[in-house]
Amino acid sequence: MSERLKARLARPRRLFVTPGGDEFAAWCKDHPGTAVELVVSARALHELVVEPGLPLADLDAVQAYAQQQFAHYFGAAAQRFAIAPWKLGEAAGASALHGLDLASLRSARVHVAAVRPAWAVWLASLPAATRAGTGRAVWHEGEIAVVIQLDRGRVTALQSRRVKSLADLGGDAPLAVGTPDSDLAAQPGPATPQPDFLPRSAQSPLAWPLAATGALVLATAAWSAVESHRALEVAQAARERVAQLRPTPKPQPRRTAQPAENRSATEARALLAMPWEPLLTRVETTGADAKSIAWLGLDASAGRGELRLEGLTPDKLLALQLAEQLGATPGWGQVVLSRFAAAETGLTGQRFEISARVPTGSGS
Repeated sequence: MSERLKARLARPRRLFVTPGGDEFAAWCKDHPGTAVELVVSARALHELVVEPGLPLADLDAVQAYAQQQFAHYFGAAAQRFAIAPWKLGEAAGASALHGLDLASLRSARVHVAAVRPAWAVWLASLPAATRAGTGRAVWHEGEIAVVIQLDRGRVTALQSRRVKSLADLGGDAPLAVGTPDSDLAAQPGPATPQPDFLPRSAQSPLAWPLAATGALVLATAAWSAVESHRALEVAQAARERVAQLRPTPKPQPRRTAQPAENRSATEARALLAMPWEPLLTRVETTGADAKSIAWLGLDASAGRGELRLEGLTPDKLLALQLAEQLGATPGWGQVVLSRFAAAETGLTGQRFEISARVPTGSGS
């Protein structure tokens, strides 16, 4: 498996990075072929919260507004800032990355799955009751404190401040205080801002389901290959044992023996040889524009060169358009929306299935 594909299929590890990103460069040398979610220090960020009432309909509008504001305050230097907008209900804002080079981060030998402000990752790790409260939550890094004002769980203000200690903030005790040593594992609860510095075209809700499915396919194939190899060894040993017990036969014309191939072993090798990276990437990028589609699974038969995708959509037209786009992919054939039905209890939308003939590793 290629190092790049291995990285895309890996579960991201979290790494805290500071201005300069030296710890990331060192980490990459020791972890090639892995995936990482970068948690960015407040010392590498500027923050902005949009004034209430501005007509900013979506993230693109928030980003455009934030770029204007950062340019106003920081001048020409703001042109080099990467912007991560966020929008949650009526609240909106953006983070500006000024202490790290996003392009160099993404060019590393690892798969960068996300680049998020530390305060946002920490806020999502707070217990539900804390996140739903009213008051201040403070992310503290030495001389920098990011003060997040919450109103019944809604972010109403967010400000980076230079402090010598938390006592400099004054006022009532914070609802919670986080530091780089805090446990940043996400917790269920009210939604929180999720700014990400990666271009939104590179972010897709399909990545994890497809990566997990691909990993499962490869793991199953590898296991089948091992089991098949063991079965062949056992069968060969049994044949040799039987041959030892039989009387010596009369000489017969010599024939070239062909090793018996187990079907699962053949399929396993074919699955491992399939070009998973372009296949998964094509499905991911094709579905990226249909943001309301949720993928449920992927099944492949390498021997027949067939691929089957299952998902949920609120509109049959979206599934039809997705099938048409996949059908226009070079090498893909017989792409059809083979099934469409109401979703099971507990799922929202219509369940659909797309089947297709795809390239295999054998060049077919």
